Amino acid sequence: MLRILVIFLVLVAGMIIGPILANHQGIVLFQTSGYRIKMSLTTFILAQALLLLLLYIVYWLLKKLFYSKTSFGEWLRSKSPKKSLKRLEQAQLALLEGDYKKASKLLAKSAKGATNNTLTYLQAAQAEINQNQFNEAREHLEEAAKTCQDKERFAFKLVQLRLYIKSQQYPLANLAVEKLLEEMPRNAEVLRLADHLYYETKNYQAIIEILPTMYKSAAFDETQLDRFKNVAYIGRIKQLADNEGIDQMMKWWQAQPKIIKQNRIYQDTIEIYQDNLLKR
Repeated sequence: MLRILVIFLVLVAGMIIGPILANHQGIVLFQTSGYRIKMSLTTFILAQALLLLLLYIVYWLLKKLFYSKTSFGEWLRSKSPKKSLKRLEQAQLALLEGDYKKASKLLAKSAKGATNNTLTYLQAAQAEINQNQFNEAREHLEEAAKTCQDKERFAFKLVQLRLYIKSQQYPLANLAVEKLLEEMPRNAEVLRLADHLYYETKNYQAIIEILPTMYKSAAFDETQLDRFKNVAYIGRIKQLADNEGIDQMMKWWQAQPKIIKQNRIYQDTIEIYQDNLLKR
């Protein structure tokens, strides 16, 4: 916009200064319905420049009105609270029906006129994460961050973490999980997301460390937690045997609680890997 303005001003200056230097300003004649208007070319150009400036000022004022957050501005943009609420209801219905693509579009449209922009953008981002539309989800998270209040910060962090995990941005996901576990160590959703991330990255030791809290917080039912525990312990034993050797594996095993060491499945797993390592 600035470049266009500079070019326009240079052209206007050339058209004004040129005739003056040539000592012949030219004549512009308008004749219509019996009226004759006669002026010099320089005067005509100046009048045009002033008219364009006036139009720009009118445009600037209208833009301010259209994008203001007042009721009048919302009315001008046809983004009344009623219209936004209707879109929001349609988006929520689409979410329940599993139509995440439609839901994300409706949520994004209703966000600017919604009562709570942050939550609407977060819902749009979550719908896009479910559809693996990661670029769109990032854009809506950036929009949500602009108006995010303290009461919405936790929800924002959860959606952001889901995006990191789903898009396999594991270093960022690990940092986000660590902070959330410090802030909300007993929150069931934080624990579920942490378990999912650690399973994806095969960080079985981290799963083992949060298992007691997952049982207390009922992040999953006990049957699922027992299954997760078996996967975590057997996976950790295998990791130690493959990467650390028999000494580190046995040292780790001796440090486990009595109830773990009495588990027949884990005992058998340790013995199998111990025998395999001794035979090498």
